[in-house]
Parts: sequence; C-alpha cells; structure tokens
Amino acid sequence: RERKPSAPERQGFFSERSPRRAMSSFTKTPKSFAAKDGTAIHYDHYAVHRSNPSEGDTNSLLLIHGWSGSSKYYSPAVFALLDDDELLARSKLGDIYVLDLRGHGRSRFTETGCEVKDLAQDLREFIAREAPPRLTVCGSSMGVAIICCYCELFDLQGVENAVFVDQAPLQYEAEGWTLGSKGLRTPTDLANLQQALATDMVAFAAGNAECCLVSPNSLDADYMQVITKETLRCDPGFLGSLMADHTQRDWRGTLRDKWERVSVLNMAGAESQIFPVE
Repeated sequence: RERKPSAPERQGFFSERSPRRAMSSFTKTPKSFAAKDGTAIHYDHYAVHRSNPSEGDTNSLLLIHGWSGSSKYYSPAVFALLDDDELLARSKLGDIYVLDLRGHGRSRFTETGCEVKDLAQDLREFIAREAPPRLTVCGSSMGVAIICCYCELFDLQGVENAVFVDQAPLQYEAEGWTLGSKGLRTPTDLANLQQALATDMVAFAAGNAECCLVSPNSLDADYMQVITKETLRCDPGFLGSLMADHTQRDWRGTLRDKWERVSVLNMAGAESQIFPVE
C-alpha cells in the first residue's frame, strides 16, 4: 500500500536523527518466490514514486545482508535513503529491494541448501524474476561473498554495479595471506563457533550483535533487540553449516579475473571488529 512512514518509523527505531523533510512517497510490497528446490525466498520491494517521471530511466538497488542477519538490518538505511530527496533525485532510484537470504528472516531453508552457491542461485532467480533495471547490488559481510559467487557462476548477469561492505575475499588464514577474519581464522575457530551455536543460541545471538558492531551503545535499544531477534530466527545447524562453507571460500581469483566490466565500490572501516582495514 502507498503511504508515508509514521513518526515512530522515522524516528527512534529506524533512525536517530530527525528527518529534514517529509519522506518521498513510496510503496512497500512484501514479495516471495519458490526457489528451484522449492524453498520460499522472501524480500521487500520499495517502489519510489518520483515527482517527475519524465526525467528518464530509473536505477535499481538490491541490498543483501550478511550471515545471521535479515532484511530488517537495512531498515535504518532504507528509510534514511527515502528521507533524502536530493540523493534519490541524483541517483535516479526507482526501486529498492531488500532480500531475506535463504535460512534468514522470513525465508526458509533445506538441509541440503547450506552453501554460498545456493544463496547465489537464489540471487539469480530473484534477478530473473524481477529484472530490475540498471541494478546495483550492495552486499554486507557474507553478502559480498554471495555477489562474488554469483559472478563466478553467472558472470554478473543483470548487474551493472556492485558495492562491497566489510568483507575480506578469504576469511581463513592461508599461505601469504593474513588479512582474513580477526576471529574466524582456522578450523578450530569454526568448530568453536559451531559449538556456541549448538550450546546456547540465545547467548550467541546477543554476543554476535555486540561483536559485529563498532559502537553498539550508540544504537537505539529497540534496534539492538531487533538485531538479536532476527539472529534467533535462524536455525543454529543451518548457520553452522553455512559458515563452514563461507569461511573457507577464496574469492581472490574471481575478483582478479572477472570484474572488468562492472564498477565496484569497496567499503572498509578501520574500526571494524571483523576484518582488518587493509
């Protein structure tokens, strides 16, 4: 349904700042599709209503969250974007999509679909279904790995630009490589993570939010609760299996050999708790 966000949505939970002006009009539509293996994949589509449709073709943005997250992680970013009329006009955004990855948020999973390639296949089916024009794909954390896998498997079909946020091309240690994860560098680290998931998922979810954020105390308490609750929607066995695949995948060759025709913005923070900025 078409609406403008209510005051509680525009403040507090979604954003710590007060909007400068009324948000652009948009329609939010929850959607889903059945993947090839029958798994239900859910996503949200924000259709921006432009004040001057005659200005020409529009662009699309797809946001892909990371391991143990969900589409709700992007709520503050989406509403901040919808609040910035100038940025919307310059970017010519007409459509914003936010996925719930397989096994995360509202999306389901199967015990045999626990690898990054399965999530990349879901991405391919989403792009084929929606055919978003002039698409920029933005992935955070494991979302970057999914984009890299999509590149390897499908040669970036339907993608014009990519944004990488806080993800090394290889998490494990390797010969000549020390720029992976700060806390998940070896098979022993992985085993400890899987044990934590299996032993106390509630404690893991709370600690995961604290670990991954640079400044958790700066966020609204309600938003911190949402982050934790979204992790608790995930199955611990699925998360453990997915991380076992994700953390040992090496995308350096793919990045070196297959990204000539697509512009990439790589974003990394010096205060990241997960990866060294180098």
